[in-house]
Order: sequence, then C-alpha cells, then structure tokens
Amino acid sequence: RDAKKDAYWAHHDLFLLAYALWPTGFFRLSLPDEEDMEWFEANYPGWDAHYGKILREWKALGCEDPKSGFIPIQWLVQHGHQVYVDRVSQVPFCPTLAK
Repeated sequence: RDAKKDAYWAHHDLFLLAYALWPTGFFRLSLPDEEDMEWFEANYPGWDAHYGKILREWKALGCEDPKSGFIPIQWLVQHGHQVYVDRVSQVPFCPTLAK
C-alpha cells in the first residue's frame, strides 16, 4: 500500500471510527452537515464518494437519534470492516475502510 496515500486519508478514517464508537463511550459526535461535506470534498477531492457516502447512509438509518437503535460500529462489521485497537496508542483503525 502507499503510505503517503494512507497518511492523507487516515484522519478521515479515524473520524469515521470515532463516530462509529460513540454509542459505546462517554462522548457524542455530530455528523457533518451538507455544508461540512462540501468543504471536505472541496479540500479532499474524492472524500464524498467514499466517506460522504457512508455518512449519508448512516444518517438515513437514523444514527443521529439514539432511540433509532442504529449502532454504526455494527454497520462497519456487517459490511466487512473489522475494527482493531492499536495496543500502544489505543487508537482504533480499520485497514479495510481506508480509501
């Protein structure tokens, strides 16, 4: 794999994983709105086709409402994206999610 490309997209993967894990922690994140998504696409061409697509699907499935029962981490696992936690940094990562 291309380490330079991985480094370019890694923080986007981390945000997606942090959002996916919020129901299991003691914090809550908001999904980016359309204006935010436009900014990401303008500054990271190709962002919307990968990350925006996932976030829109999560929004449609009700992930912003805890009462919906939707848990993003389950969605990742059901779609073949196993999440690991680095033993040294304790940062979650998902090799199959990387753009």
